[in-house]
Amino acid sequence: MRFFFDRNMSPHLARMVDALEREHSARSYYDDDRFTDTTPDVEWIRVLAADDPPWIIISGDGRILKNRAELAALKEAGLTFFCLSRTWLHMSLHEQAWKFIKAWPEVVENAQGTSPRIFEISGGAGLKVERVPL
Repeated sequence: MRFFFDRNMSPHLARMVDALEREHSARSYYDDDRFTDTTPDVEWIRVLAADDPPWIIISGDGRILKNRAELAALKEAGLTFFCLSRTWLHMSLHEQAWKFIKAWPEVVENAQGTSPRIFEISGGAGLKVERVPL
């Protein structure tokens, strides 16, 4: 599987996962020359949907799920989408790193299967990965 970390995620997290992961790959938004700092979310989602094999998106931007156009693009793209809960916003990069790696096996497990699906990764003590209804 291929995981794409959007521009609201630290590129260091994506590179860390890519370095540690043996079966799957990870790429940061900032390491993809097709996108700039101003590429609209709808556009990069559509570009990723056209890639083969498909990407699984890891996002730090929960607003995508509240914006009608972006949510419609995500559903139309048929991609699996993981979004970090708001609690992640208040963590240092170091805390995000160890918590994300701890949650990573559950992310991979949930990423397998039929798309599209949306999940939220909570950053609390439980570090749960929960499916969000479409």
